[in-house]
Amino acid sequence: MLLNEVVEKLPNMSKCLERGKVVIIRIDINSPIVDGKILDDYRIRAHAQTLRLASEAGVKSVVLAHQGRPGQDDFTSLEVHKPYLEKYVERPIKFVDDVAGPEARRQIRELRDGEILLLENVRLLAEEVIERVPEAQAETYLVKKLAPLGHYFVFDGFAVAHRSQPSVVGFPMVLPSCIGPVFERELRALGAVFERRGEGVMLLAGGAKIPDTLKAVEQLLKNNFVEKVAVGGLVGFVFAVAKYGLLNDEIRREVERGGYLPHVERARQLLAKYGNKIHVPVDFAVERGGRIDVDVYSLSQAPLDIGRSTILLFKEVVEQGDIVIFSGPMGYIENKVFATGTVELLRAAAKKRLILGGGHTIMAAEMAGVLDRAFHVSTGGRAFIQTLGGEEMPAVKALLMSAKKFWP
Repeated sequence: MLLNEVVEKLPNMSKCLERGKVVIIRIDINSPIVDGKILDDYRIRAHAQTLRLASEAGVKSVVLAHQGRPGQDDFTSLEVHKPYLEKYVERPIKFVDDVAGPEARRQIRELRDGEILLLENVRLLAEEVIERVPEAQAETYLVKKLAPLGHYFVFDGFAVAHRSQPSVVGFPMVLPSCIGPVFERELRALGAVFERRGEGVMLLAGGAKIPDTLKAVEQLLKNNFVEKVAVGGLVGFVFAVAKYGLLNDEIRREVERGGYLPHVERARQLLAKYGNKIHVPVDFAVERGGRIDVDVYSLSQAPLDIGRSTILLFKEVVEQGDIVIFSGPMGYIENKVFATGTVELLRAAAKKRLILGGGHTIMAAEMAGVLDRAFHVSTGGRAFIQTLGGEEMPAVKALLMSAKKFWP
C-alpha cells in the first residue's frame, strides 16, 4: 500500500474534536536545550497550531510530550516549554508536575471546554522508554490511568512515530484515535519522496544518534531510496574511524570512551557493501585555541566539525542531486565556530529541493537563513529517514488498528 493511500485510511483530527470531550494529544516538542534553555522552538511552533485547533473546537486537551531521555543533559521538566506554547497557541496553558498520578487525573477531570493541560515529561515514567507491541503498551500504567478519562486520542508526534512506546501506540488500542495535522503533513511529504525511488535523492546525515543513523543509512541504500550519502557529525567520525582505522592511541581512547566500537564495526560493514555511495569526511575541525582543520591521519582528539576539504567534497554530492535530505548537523552547531560545515552545506542544499529533518537541523537552517526556502521541514530527523528507508512506523500501524476497531 502506498503511503498516500495509508494517510487516506487514517481518521483526520477533525473527527476527534467534539466539543466538551477530553482529547489526549501526543505531540513532540522535544527541543535542543543547553543549560536549561531552549535553543530552537520550531517543533513547539508547529504543534501550537494543533493545540489551537483543539482549543478553538472546544475540546478539553490533555497534552502528552517528552524532553530528552533519562540520563541525558537535556532531560528536563516540560515546565520550560509552557511559556513557549502559550506564546504560540496564544492562550493560557495549564501545567501539572505529574504525568498520570492523582494530581494529573484530578486536573484532567476539572478541565473546562477549550482548556489545555500540559502534563509533565512522559519519560519520567520508566515504562515510556521500553518498546513493546501496542497490545502490551495498552496495559501500561500510563494508559490504564489516563485512557478512562479520555474520549479520543490524537497522535501528532512524528518524531516519535518510530517508537513503539505507551504514549505512541498504547492509547490507540483503547480509544478512538485520529492523525494530527503535523503528522499528516509529514506522511504526505514522505509519499512525495517515495515516488522518486531514490533517483536524484541525496542524504546528508550527521548528528550524534549513531545507531539510528547507521540503521537508516543501511535501509535507504538497501532499498535504493537515495543515490548517495554524505556523513558528518559523530556519525561521520565513526565512519572515518571505520574507513581509515584507529589511527592513534588518542583516537582509540576516544572511541572506547564513547562506546563507539560496535558502531565502528557496523560502519565498516556498510562501507564494504556500499562504499562507492557513502562519502566520508577526509578532514575535521578541532579545538586548539580556536578552530583548526586537520586531515584524518592527523586527528588526535574528538572532532567538532567537518573540515574545509570535506565541505567541498560534500558540496559536490549536493550538486549532483535534485532532492537533498539533511538530517543532523555536521558539527557542534551550538558553537558558531563549529557550525561552518553545517551552514555552508545547508546554503548549498537550499538551491535544491531541500528536506530538513530534526530539531538541531532546523535550528541550523535558521542560522543559515534557509528555513523558509526548504521544500519540506520535518519535525522528525531520524523518523523521517527511517521511514524513507522502509522501516515500519509503529504509530501508523497502531492508528490503522484503531481505525479498524473504532471507525468501521
